[in-house]
Amino acid sequence: MRSSRSWFLLRHAVGLGLVTGSICAGAACSSSNDGTATPDTSMGTDSGTGATDAPTSSTQDGSSSQDGSSSQDAATDADQPLTVANEVEPNGGMPTDAGTPAVGTMVLPGTMNGKIDPANDADLFSIQLAPGEFWDWTATPTSADLAPHVIIFDTNSAGMNPNVAGFAAAGAIAKVQHFVLSTGTFIVGVRDARNVPTPTGKGGPTYGYALTGKRATPAPIAVTFPVTKTGKLASVGSVDLYTFTGTNGQGFDVAVRAASVSSTIDSRISIFDIPAKKVIGTNDDDGSTPDTRDTKLGGATPAPSTYMVIVENEGTDPTDLSYEIQFSLR
Repeated sequence: MRSSRSWFLLRHAVGLGLVTGSICAGAACSSSNDGTATPDTSMGTDSGTGATDAPTSSTQDGSSSQDGSSSQDAATDADQPLTVANEVEPNGGMPTDAGTPAVGTMVLPGTMNGKIDPANDADLFSIQLAPGEFWDWTATPTSADLAPHVIIFDTNSAGMNPNVAGFAAAGAIAKVQHFVLSTGTFIVGVRDARNVPTPTGKGGPTYGYALTGKRATPAPIAVTFPVTKTGKLASVGSVDLYTFTGTNGQGFDVAVRAASVSSTIDSRISIFDIPAKKVIGTNDDDGSTPDTRDTKLGGATPAPSTYMVIVENEGTDPTDLSYEIQFSLR
């Protein structure tokens, strides 16, 4: 890329927290003028927004204990073969002569070697992902110069997939985990974190990286309604996963409490129907108070199925990443 005002920054400003929007699963719910999502007779959401506020790093770690606390781990197949490639410029998203954005293509699972060069560069690669997949991403600098920033977003701005992002300090490895909610063509982008959201001139021939994407096996905590658990994310952008199987047709709510426990998490939750491979909804604000860090999502008459609950963080403050999650019946 030769300009800091790339298609990447303009078209996908939502990835920088400049755009927000309601997210709800097609026929499962509808969005009203005030941004709330109305549930249907099968399952729905209470309110939903799905923009990622800022760059976050993502890891997952943990265990389940008798006191209700939870943190989690996801197994990655270290032996899966990787397709290794080198980036080919131009791939910064600027329009080509044909009017389409210039992006590269990355084969997964795989590793893409590249450089954030020249200053303020951004490297973009198109990838294909399917609902229910769980991906581990790492961006490993080749020197102490690069502070890697990675973002994955759906090219369909009306799609059901919130943006996910991660970053690290200069010379450190950026990590991102991504639970895919719906089918799409995605872009994975690499920049220097110090150029986000405002270009600062970072970049050059020594700002190399190895970007790797591998499939991971989710390791969720199984829950039975009603129950309350406490958890603590391993990092600012980590992911915690929970599963439950039906509620005998009874309405339910899943609520993440962050503000009420003085956490610095800005929570987001999604509910995914595992057998149907369908997202039910995504929400990042329970709407109960002016403080938007708490989140609530649920349904009036859920269909019998097994569901995955994805807990994420949209904030950037790592001071206290604890939270309380409540699984309640209506």
